[in-house]
Amino acid sequence: MTGASPGAAPCLIVVGDPCSEFVRTMVRLAREYRVEAVSCDDVYSAVAAMAQAAGRRTLVVGSIQELAREDCRFFRIADGNSVRCCCLLDRRAFGVAGGALAAVRAGAAVVGEAGEVRPILKEWLTTGGHRAVRRNLGDLADEDLRATEAELIALLGQGTDE
Repeated sequence: MTGASPGAAPCLIVVGDPCSEFVRTMVRLAREYRVEAVSCDDVYSAVAAMAQAAGRRTLVVGSIQELAREDCRFFRIADGNSVRCCCLLDRRAFGVAGGALAAVRAGAAVVGEAGEVRPILKEWLTTGGHRAVRRNLGDLADEDLRATEAELIALLGQGTDE
């Protein structure tokens, strides 16, 4: 699944209930940017859709709760296949911190609301879907890691220990 053909059309895989406002919003956004949208009910069908989109630039969007199933295996699969992810974090959900950390480690963008996906999609399209490859957190610059921690704290609504 790695790599993308230069002429292949990009693909946006949207994970979630097809009747939800989030999925409908993402499909409309994909149409606006002339990107094929593939709607998947769950993370398992998203893995199959990623395999079918092999050779194309692929961005997966979905809730952190859905994408972090089975000990966050999806993020390892996506990262290993150079697939970008964008996760919607529900602050009210319990136990999402581990999933958010796994998402960040895999290079996924973590957002607090659906409206924040637009600039991520736009950046993904303008950069050809490429991102800096980081094999571990040691490859991150200090300022990148601090920004990520600050963003996670803000999204999770937790205070600092300082």
